[in-house]
Amino acid sequence: MTPCEIGRLKMQSEGAGQLERRINALEMRNAVDDVHRANVAGRLGAIEDTLKWLVRLVIGGLLMAGVTYAMQGGFAL
Repeated sequence: MTPCEIGRLKMQSEGAGQLERRINALEMRNAVDDVHRANVAGRLGAIEDTLKWLVRLVIGGLLMAGVTYAMQGGFAL
């Protein structure tokens, strides 16, 4: 084996190691992103539920105010 071939094999080995490190970094980042997405989805679901109940309370309050106004003769001329 010539020194040139040995150098080429060494460079290929280093390149493979670098590729393996990059792949490991990408896999780790992908796993972290998956967990982050799951957490965000759960938080958004909770926010949507809270907003749904807030809207129900506001609409219910407005309806009750209208009923109270009508019961006290607010529409009588």
